[in-house]
Amino acid sequence: MVIFLFLILAINCLLGFWCYRCLFQARTLFDDRFGFNAVLTSTAMISFVLALTLFFIFPDHFSAMNIINLSLGIGTGWLFGRMVNGQTLIAGVFNGGTGGMMGTMAGAVAKDPSICGLPASAFSEGMTVLFFGSAGIILLALTVALLLFALRV
Repeated sequence: MVIFLFLILAINCLLGFWCYRCLFQARTLFDDRFGFNAVLTSTAMISFVLALTLFFIFPDHFSAMNIINLSLGIGTGWLFGRMVNGQTLIAGVFNGGTGGMMGTMAGAVAKDPSICGLPASAFSEGMTVLFFGSAGIILLALTVALLLFALRV
């Protein structure tokens, strides 16, 4: 299961890097409004999916994963946000941190639904991880595809 999660993590990192590379190369073509929306969308989704996957890999270290995922989200937001202007940098850092924390919390609830008062999952832990990992790849791929489609039109 851990090898599958590392494969998902690698695919998500490659999708995030590809999105950054394409947006960075075309940063002179879009205005501030599109840049702001692209940064908000990309940082929130990339940090969410990476944090979710990292939490599934290391579920026993909750406080350490909170700090790591928050730092990863802020770093992602800073990287994407510096493409446009200072206002976008601040929004990117905020949305990246928020996405990182949301990914950590969604991973915790997916692993143990009883922490939110939800009934226990009828699926095994492996099936839950498989579902959320695959859904994360699909969600990130759709987000990147929509961003790059909006950039080309």
